[in-house]
Amino acid sequence: MCRWLLLVLLALPQLAQGADLTDATGRQVHLPDRIARVLPAGPPAAVLLSALAPDLMLGWPHPPSAAARAFLPDSLTALPVAPPVTGTQDATDVIKGSAPDLILDYGDVGSRYVQAAENTQQNTGIPTLLLDGKLTMIPAVLRTLGHALHREDRAETLARLSEAILTLPDTSAPRGTVVYARGADGLAVAAPGTGATEVFALLGWKVLAPDGPGTFRHARVEDILALDPDLLVFADPAMRAGVGSEPWRSLRAVREHHVLIAPSLPFGWVDGPPSINRLIGVVWLRGNDAGTAGAIFNSVVYGRVLSRAQIEELRNATRTVEP
Repeated sequence: MCRWLLLVLLALPQLAQGADLTDATGRQVHLPDRIARVLPAGPPAAVLLSALAPDLMLGWPHPPSAAARAFLPDSLTALPVAPPVTGTQDATDVIKGSAPDLILDYGDVGSRYVQAAENTQQNTGIPTLLLDGKLTMIPAVLRTLGHALHREDRAETLARLSEAILTLPDTSAPRGTVVYARGADGLAVAAPGTGATEVFALLGWKVLAPDGPGTFRHARVEDILALDPDLLVFADPAMRAGVGSEPWRSLRAVREHHVLIAPSLPFGWVDGPPSINRLIGVVWLRGNDAGTAGAIFNSVVYGRVLSRAQIEELRNATRTVEP
């Protein structure tokens, strides 16, 4: 008995030590022994944390809207605004004052973001992780972060749900071309090959956008008319009425009633932000009932059971636009 106890005691310091984790930048980040406060560096990281370890989240980079709060548990809506991770000296001082154990960034892993993560860690002295935000990487990211935060069971639940969603059978019509746009005027068109259009690419749609730089490209209705997409998807509900006027009515997709408004509760189903919230967009765009899918996803991922009125709200939001 004494020998067994000695072995346990000898093992305890080793178990309590922080571990090294290789993030998406290839950096070895040494994690502290105990992680109780995590600062999300941006909205994608905040949504990821809100699902995996809401009790560790220091706050929201941007507070959820009033409509979104109705779809989230009180423990999440009560969180304060988190210090911004901007790289300025003032922001660095505020971050140090809030004393996070870890800073988490999630999304694009291009050189710009790698450098930002390195600078943040160097300036604050706080371990900073950057994890790959690709849609297909979600199960692996959940398991990696779950291990780092000692939330393995929760991470495995979410990872298996993600895997199931990513491999769901497709019950919708054959894919063609799609234009996805933000803005109340529907003219900020998302570029192919970006996180904003990853859901469509995964499902086999060919994403169209005018030539130009950036994730969202300013367009005219005539530019979209020239692209002649089979499907139009808008992020702003204002476009439900907007497509009823000229020159929108000239678009083939509008005439054929192939126009959708992407739901955004509690977060965007297609992007906004490009985080794990996009998984429900995969379910919806594969032809599944938005109310049922949204209710199950919201309960499992965000921890809030929706009312019948909220479920019907999701169904109404996803009905085909009738110009």
